[in-house]
Amino acid sequence: MAATMTDPKPPRPAPEASPIRLPLTQLKRGDRALVADSSLSDEDRAILRAMGLDESCAFTVCRAGSGGPCIIQIDATRLGLSPDLARRILTRPCDCSDTGHCAAEQPRDAS
Repeated sequence: MAATMTDPKPPRPAPEASPIRLPLTQLKRGDRALVADSSLSDEDRAILRAMGLDESCAFTVCRAGSGGPCIIQIDATRLGLSPDLARRILTRPCDCSDTGHCAAEQPRDAS
């Protein structure tokens, strides 16, 4: 008697875990991260973009935003952000020693 073999169902791909997104105020000194999103006004977004901080921008935290200004470094530039502004900027922490590496892997918006 011949055994019939049914095709097993292919394994389901694991759902992609969405990257952790934290407000800038929750990062610590020395943390590296990328800007993931923000709930800023168009005016605030334009001002920050002019200073080099935009979507998918990689930076290092120089001073955590616990009550005082949050200071971040983008390349050779340091920016001081009010706690209220920093709280509205969502980040994606990065474990790389070179934030430029993570920024290069971050998909850019085609618009």
